[in-house]
Amino acid sequence: MKLSNYPILRLLIPFLWGIFLTYEGIVSFSTPLFSWVIAVVLLLLSTLFALVVASRNRILPTMGLFISAFFLGVSTTHFFCFPERVCTLQNRLKNDAFWTVRILEKPSEREKSVRLMVKIESDLQGRPIQIQSLLYLKKSKAALSLRAGDALLVHTKFSSITPPQNPYSFDNQKYMMRKSIFFTAYAPTEDWRFLHHYPSNPIRTFAAQLQQKFSRLFAEGGMQGTEYSIITAILLGDDETMEPELKAHYASAGVSHILCVSGMHLGIIFMIINFLLKPLDLSPKLRILKSVILLLAIWFYAHITGLAPSVKRAATMFSFVILGGLLHRSTNVFHSLFASMFILLLFNPLLLFEIGFQMSYLAVFGIVVFQPKISALFQPKSKIINYFWELACVSIAAQLATSPLSIYYFGQFPNYFLLSNLSVIALSFGIVVTGVVLLITSWIPIFSKLISGLLTLEVRLMNNIVNGIESLPGSVTENIALTSLQMMLIYGIVIAIFFTFFNKKKWLKYLSLCLLFAFSITLCYGKIMATSSREITIYSMNKMTAVTLNDGGQGTLLLDSLAEKDPISFDFNIKNHLRMKKIAHTFIPLDTLAYARGAVIKMGDFIQLGNRKLYVLSGRQRLYPSTPPKQVDVILLRDNPRIPMHKLLQCFNCKQIVLDGTNSNYQSRRWIDSCAAYQIPCHITCDMGYFSLSEKF
Repeated sequence: MKLSNYPILRLLIPFLWGIFLTYEGIVSFSTPLFSWVIAVVLLLLSTLFALVVASRNRILPTMGLFISAFFLGVSTTHFFCFPERVCTLQNRLKNDAFWTVRILEKPSEREKSVRLMVKIESDLQGRPIQIQSLLYLKKSKAALSLRAGDALLVHTKFSSITPPQNPYSFDNQKYMMRKSIFFTAYAPTEDWRFLHHYPSNPIRTFAAQLQQKFSRLFAEGGMQGTEYSIITAILLGDDETMEPELKAHYASAGVSHILCVSGMHLGIIFMIINFLLKPLDLSPKLRILKSVILLLAIWFYAHITGLAPSVKRAATMFSFVILGGLLHRSTNVFHSLFASMFILLLFNPLLLFEIGFQMSYLAVFGIVVFQPKISALFQPKSKIINYFWELACVSIAAQLATSPLSIYYFGQFPNYFLLSNLSVIALSFGIVVTGVVLLITSWIPIFSKLISGLLTLEVRLMNNIVNGIESLPGSVTENIALTSLQMMLIYGIVIAIFFTFFNKKKWLKYLSLCLLFAFSITLCYGKIMATSSREITIYSMNKMTAVTLNDGGQGTLLLDSLAEKDPISFDFNIKNHLRMKKIAHTFIPLDTLAYARGAVIKMGDFIQLGNRKLYVLSGRQRLYPSTPPKQVDVILLRDNPRIPMHKLLQCFNCKQIVLDGTNSNYQSRRWIDSCAAYQIPCHITCDMGYFSLSEKF
C-alpha cells in the first residue's frame, strides 16, 4: 500500500487534523463563517492555479488543497459544536418558564422517568430557540404514550449538562455535545401537556415502525428473555431490553461486537437481496434497477437499525461497491474506506470521536492490511481447516487493530478472543440468516414457528458458548491502564514489528526498538508517579459516601452501606479512577471502628493518611469541645449534621470543609453561609465535583 496512490488522503489527513484541533479547542474562530470562506477561497485558488500553471508544478496547488481541507474540517466542526449559540441561550433557558418542545426520537423508558430527545422550539412569547436538549418526564401512562414528532408545552428550566464529577469518569458532557445536545431538564406530570403532532421524517418514522413490528414478530414467534434481547440487538440494533450483565459476559469473552449491527450483518442482507435480484442481471436497464433497489435496501436497513457509526461506514462502502459494479469499475477497498470516512465526517465531523466509528474503521483497516500476510503463513489443503484458518486470521487481524484502543477505553483484554470468535462468528452468521428468513416467512404460521424454534436454539447455543468461555479461568485481563500516548506507541510498535517480520528492513527494526524503549520509559514514569504520592479523594455521588485513601498505589476505599450495595455507581464513578491511578484497593465499611494499613490509620471517625488528617462528621453525631481544638486538614460532613459552626470550631481546627451527596440542599446552603462567615473554604461535591487532597513523599 503506497499512500501516494490514494489522492483522497491529500484531503482526508488535513481534514481530520482540522476536526481534531477544533474539537479540542486548539483552533478556534469567532465565527465558523470565516473558516468556511478561507476553505472556499483556497480551493478556488488551488483549482485556478492548477489549470493555469504547467502540470509539473504541483506544489502550490497541493498546499492550497491541503490548507483548504484543513479549514473545511475546522468550519464543519464549528458548525456542529456552535458554542457561541449555547452561551447566548444559557441565560434564557435557566429561567423557570414555559417552553414549546418537539420530540425528535422514540422516547426511552427509565426506572422512574421517560427520557426524551427534544428540540426546544420557542418560549411562550414565540421567540425561536431551536436547540436540542434532553427532557426527563416523570413516568406515567401519558408520558409512555408519547412518540417522535409530538409537540409539548413544558414548564421547567433547562440547565447545562455538567462535566465529569469524578476523576476519569465518563464524560457525559462531551458525549452529548457530539450529538449536539447541550441542555437537560426534568418535568413532573403536572408541568407538561401535549399540544399536537408534527409530521416527522417519513423514512425514519416508517423505519422505526418497522423495527417495532419486527421486534413484535420475534416475540410472537415465542422468543423471550435473553434470546429475545440478543436477536433484536443483533438484527435490529435495539439493545434497550438487554441486561448490563449480559453485555459484560460478551465483552469478557471478546465478542461484544456480535451484539451490535455491523458490516457483517449488512453484508448478509446485501448477499440475500443480491441473490434474490439475480434475474435482473439479464439486461443493462434491469441492472440499473437492481443497483437502485440494492442501494435503497441497504440504507433503509441502516435506518431500521438506528444508523450506528459502524452501519454508516458499511452502508457507504457497499454503496461504492454497487456504483462501481454499475459503472464496470473495480473498487479498491482503501479508496472505499478513505472516501467513505471523508463523506461521513463531512456530514458529521463529530463521528470521529465516537468509539463505534473508530473501532469499525480500525477493524476493517486491520483486516485489509494484516489478514492477507497472516493468511499467507499457512496454506491448509483441507477446505474445513482452511475455513477456520481464514476465520482465525480475520479475528487476529481485527484484534491487532482494535485492541490498543479497546484497552484504552475499557481497560480489559479478552484472553480467549480467538476461541470465542471461532465458535461464535460462524454461529452468528447463521443466526442473522435465520432471523431474516423468519421475518420473510412470518406470514406462514407453521413455517415461522419452526424457524423461530430453530432461531431460539441457535441464540441459546451462542449464549451458552459465550458464558462457558467467560467462565474459564483467566478469561479476561482487567484494570489495564493506558494513557493516550501509550496507546499510540503500542500502535506504532504493532505496525513496526509486523512489517519488520515481513519486509526484513533494518530501519523498521530500529524503529521497533525505539518505540519499545519509549513505551518502557512511559511505563516506568507512570509506576514512579503512582508509588510516590498519597492522596485522599472524596467522590461526588448522589446520596452516597465514598472515600479513597491512596497510599502509593495501595488503596483503601471507604464506603457507606448504600455505596457498598451499588456496583453500578462504583463502576461509573470510581472504577476508572482506581484503574488509571493504578490503585490496588481494599473495601472497608465507613463505620469500621479501627483499621490500619501502611500509612492509613482509621480510629472511629478519625482517618489519617501520612501527614493528612480527615474527620468524618455524620448526622446527629455529638461533639465535645477540646482544648486546644484537634488539628485536622479536612472535615467531611455527611448525612446532614446539624451542629452549629461555632461549636464545630471548639472541637476542631480545620483547613477545609467538604459536603458530599448525602446532604440536603437546605443543609448544604446553611453550611456554605457558615463557612463564608468564618472564612473557611467549603467544597460541595454535588456542585463542584470530587475533592482531592494529596501529598508527595
